[in-house]
Amino acid sequence: MIKGKALLIIVGLIGIYLMTRKKWTPPAAAQPYLADISAAERQHDMPKNLLARLIYQESRYREDIISGQVVSSAGAKGIAQIVPRWHPDVDPLNPQAAIYYAAQYLTNLYNQFGDWQTALAAYNWGPGNVSNAREDYGYDWLDYAPTETQNYVSQIWGDIS
Repeated sequence: MIKGKALLIIVGLIGIYLMTRKKWTPPAAAQPYLADISAAERQHDMPKNLLARLIYQESRYREDIISGQVVSSAGAKGIAQIVPRWHPDVDPLNPQAAIYYAAQYLTNLYNQFGDWQTALAAYNWGPGNVSNAREDYGYDWLDYAPTETQNYVSQIWGDIS
């Protein structure tokens, strides 16, 4: 009897949490870019705030990253942290171009892999790595991805879903 009551309490608390938790919203620093981000999300039929949250994960909307003053150790630049070596057809330091490019690229990854979480992992870790991990490990492939990629997916998707 006590186990049943405890289970009901736990289920009730989870329900309360899910109904009352605050959804992620873009920070104030995102304001200059939100019109383009929202338009790109709509154009590509993305879940609301997916691209905005991805960009937050990538650059935190920091001006020194967006302007290219700060470059990642992998050579990623700009608002969407695009690596010019892999994506030579876009100027990563042009925020508008980078936003629309990132949206198209993420959508291509979604079309390739079939779900947004895997598309996020591929954006972070690379589609070849994701394909290899899926082939090697099957359904549990994400458990074998780098911790950075696991966190990337869970943080972004957890905030918007």
